[in-house]
Amino acid sequence: MKFNIRIVIIMLSVFFSLNAVATPVKLNYSLFFGYMKTLYKLDYQQVTTAFYLVDRESGGVCLLDKVEIVVDNKREKIEFEKKGRLLPFFSENHRKDGAMIEVETANNQLCDLQVTLMAKTSQLQNINFEKLTVITTQLEGVLRKNAGMVGKYFLPAYEGLRFKLAVPIEEGTALAQGYQFAQNGDLLISNKILQASKKEALLNYNVLRITPWIGK
Repeated sequence: MKFNIRIVIIMLSVFFSLNAVATPVKLNYSLFFGYMKTLYKLDYQQVTTAFYLVDRESGGVCLLDKVEIVVDNKREKIEFEKKGRLLPFFSENHRKDGAMIEVETANNQLCDLQVTLMAKTSQLQNINFEKLTVITTQLEGVLRKNAGMVGKYFLPAYEGLRFKLAVPIEEGTALAQGYQFAQNGDLLISNKILQASKKEALLNYNVLRITPWIGK
């Protein structure tokens, strides 16, 4: 039982060590495809799986210079964000052909791949509680799908949503509103609070990211 729980926890916070001493870094496309396929099958519109390269020492994002997908000797550009995010496209053919993703990082940084489930950027404006209810349902659905038929029974408690704010609020303010407060300053709102709130009510904060709030 403990062994199974450990596997599931690893699945929820996935880090893959990369050999970033030599450039470019090479990543198997099938790794990305597996996560993208889950969302493709579920057809969720409010959430996404994001792929970031993070600095192994500092934990900050790595700076990317160039990203390509390679099949044999054929190269194709992949979209990316300078500050660490890879934006691979979904292709069954590339998976079957054994494609690799090659990444050149600035200053040959030692980087790890971090897979993060979160709400799409398009959902971060005019956030009301009706939208948040849909987002939390979809995030939990993806987590359970990724865990598989057996693993989903060993998932840690899915508590609700975690919000990274542009301007952190004080813990007392959060508690007064019935919310909770993470050690890193993130705002935590339980599913119970989400369900009880008026659907048209707005969350009056500048939100940078919405991710699952996973219990211990």
